Amino acid sequence: MIPLEVFTLIGGSAMGFLFKFMAERAKDRQQQFEMMIKTLQAKDDSADRAASRDKTDGGRWIRRLIVMAVLFGVILAPFILAIIGKPVIVEIETPTREWLFGIIKTGGVTKFYELGSYLLIPELRASLMAIIGFYFGNASATTRK
Repeated sequence: MIPLEVFTLIGGSAMGFLFKFMAERAKDRQQQFEMMIKTLQAKDDSADRAASRDKTDGGRWIRRLIVMAVLFGVILAPFILAIIGKPVIVEIETPTREWLFGIIKTGGVTKFYELGSYLLIPELRASLMAIIGFYFGNASATTRK
């Protein structure tokens, strides 16, 4: 028969190991947390220094100019041309045979149709919604100081 002291010794050793292991893990997690905090502070300092270097608003005006050019070329110019009587020409391609899930198209005819009014395609609506969504999302995410 095994004496009770042996079970007590084994149980005490196991508990001592378990508590020491848990304490070491807690210390490691504390060190990882401190390193993470230092890394975040370094990133914040770097971002603050980068933001303080550029005091101009050039990037914002360039983005606005690009959006205005796209809106003019895609929406306003065709609308104005339709009002003054200039036709809109639409290209429609009709393939006769498609291979490899539509990647390769053979044969077919390309036809051009003249429209006397404004053409509103789904891609135009999607791009306009993307621009509007971007600007509303950008405006809602900015912090006011």
